[in-house]
Amino acid sequence: MSPTTRSVTGATMLRAEPGDGEFALFAFPYAGVGASATYHAWPREIGDGVLCPLQPPGREDRTDEAPLRTHREFADATVAAISGYVDRRYAFIGHCGAFPYLVETTFRLQEAGLPLPERLFCSSWGPAHRGLYGRLSFVDLETFDAVAEIQDICLARMGFTLPADHAELAARSLLFDMRVERGYAYDGEPRIPVPVTVIGWSADEVVPPSVVWPGWEGCADADFHLLDGDHWSYLEGPPELAALVAAAMKPAAEFDDSAVVSRE
Repeated sequence: MSPTTRSVTGATMLRAEPGDGEFALFAFPYAGVGASATYHAWPREIGDGVLCPLQPPGREDRTDEAPLRTHREFADATVAAISGYVDRRYAFIGHCGAFPYLVETTFRLQEAGLPLPERLFCSSWGPAHRGLYGRLSFVDLETFDAVAEIQDICLARMGFTLPADHAELAARSLLFDMRVERGYAYDGEPRIPVPVTVIGWSADEVVPPSVVWPGWEGCADADFHLLDGDHWSYLEGPPELAALVAAAMKPAAEFDDSAVVSRE
């Protein structure tokens, strides 16, 4: 299926609507980029579910719109976008700095009295109540060279750098996200009201597995799974991750633990 975008209640759901899958997997974008860049390599279907990447304003095909300036604004917009689709089984998934947005959106759904996701899938992020993670969460934003950071990432991941104007646009998005991230605070109360599946990557040097786990008992009921790969493997949509999500989203009577790639 060719990726498309469709406006849903003022927000964009990439690849159209959840459709007839057994569950919807609402996927949040990675910091500094949009849904297309984050999920272009992912399959349309995850087990019996349908992948539904969420595109916030200010990104990719929505660069002419003002970006959301707080996690709460993002959560409000996301609730509006998906409220017509939460009458079915669904879950949230996000990587690294996307996870606080999952948490805030879950709390906003709870406040609104709407059905909650069955599970949050958290990749490369440590216990949510202990603060921020990763080198970029602590650099001096006044001296940080976001363009150089973008070009270094592109060279390392794709083997080439971006044209200057593209790199500048990506750098602006990254800096914006970094500033928004600095304003996020969660101390573990209230507890996250749904289970969290925490995913670490064996060669992740940005948020190492030793930082990702343990400590989640302070804010959520969580389980941990270590997959082979580095910090960027999430963007490749590896089969092992899809299998993990598919197994975790099976109804309890059908759950087969042998299908889950896990290592304590």
